Order: sequence, then C-alpha cells, then structure tokens
Amino acid sequence: MKIGQSIIKLDKRWKLEDFSILTKEYQQLYGFFHALHAINDNQFTDIDFGHMPWLGGGSVVGFFGILSNRVKQNDKPTVKRIQYASPGFIELTLLTDIATDISSIVAALSGAIASAAGTYHLIHSQYQKRKLTQLKIKDLEAQQLRDEIEFVKKSIVELHDTFNLSPEQVVALHKLSKNDELIQLKMLLALYRRAKPLAELQSQNKANFGD
Repeated sequence: MKIGQSIIKLDKRWKLEDFSILTKEYQQLYGFFHALHAINDNQFTDIDFGHMPWLGGGSVVGFFGILSNRVKQNDKPTVKRIQYASPGFIELTLLTDIATDISSIVAALSGAIASAAGTYHLIHSQYQKRKLTQLKIKDLEAQQLRDEIEFVKKSIVELHDTFNLSPEQVVALHKLSKNDELIQLKMLLALYRRAKPLAELQSQNKANFGD
C-alpha cells in the first residue's frame, strides 16, 4: 500500500463533538481495514481473536484497540492541511487504499441509511434474543443449534452486502475471525456502530469522504 493524500470535504455548521466523532471513528475504521489488507498480505498471523472472550463491549473495544496499535506509526493518518469554511476540507496523509475502503463503507451506509439501520437492528435484536452474546460458533455446533447457525451465516452475508465489502475483504474477514462466523458477526455489528456516525455526517452533508 502507498502513502498519499486523501481529502475529506467539510460543509455546513459543525459542532465540537462532530470533530470528535470524525477523528475517533475514522481511526478505528482505519485500523480495521488496515488489518484486512495486512491479512491478505499474510501478516497478522500471530493474532488469534478466537481466544478473546467476546462476551460484550470490552472485547470489542479491545479488538479495535489491537488493530489500531498494529498500524505502524508512519502509516497512521496525519493532518496535512485543514480549512474550516463553507466549504472546507481536511487533507490527510495516509495509506490511500484504506481511505478508499472507508469511503466505500461510508457511501454504502449513507446512501441507504434507513435500510442499513433496519438491517442492523433486526439482526442485532435477533442476536440478543437468541442469547448469542456470550457464545462462539463451536458452542452452537456442539449443541446442534442449527437455526442459530443458519441465522449467523445469513446475517454475515447480509452485512457484507450492506457494507459493500469486496470478495477480498470477505476472505480477509474469514481469516481474521479464524472462520468462526459468530465471532465475525460480532465484528461486523461493531463495525456498523463505528461506520454509522461517519455515514450520518455524510448524509447530513457535513462531510464527504470521497466521490
């Protein structure tokens, strides 16, 4: 991957918390998509997220923290220029392939924000109703819970489509989760929660992450 520049266009009136959302969520998405590229390049072979408990929010925060920490210092996004006006912009120096990945998922969600939210909430409500929060796919297989297994498999495909993930990214996700579909579902639900705030900024015309 190459270092280059990417511009986030700014418009409308921003609140201070909008900048906090932008920087926090963008960095977490950056770490996530960096990991997918690294895995397809046969890196990150020393990490097994299957050993994490995945029992709740702590595991998710730890997961994104580990991915962010794996980005080399020289590859992390830095601000080259910033102008707050109407319109304004933030110009970042970063790995441009990852900027494109972030732009793609934000565009996918902001272009269908209501239907994407509906998909997420339907899956998440069933996920909780089926009491899957503290389980892994091997638990479902051991108990022969075929309906739950089918729900998990169907849900990750729906989220792949909702996020407009490429075939290469889907392959990397399977590797990242060590082919545990339930862990992957937990990852994807958490990914939505981090991409949604950026999609809302874009749908409100406050930010544009790429054409």
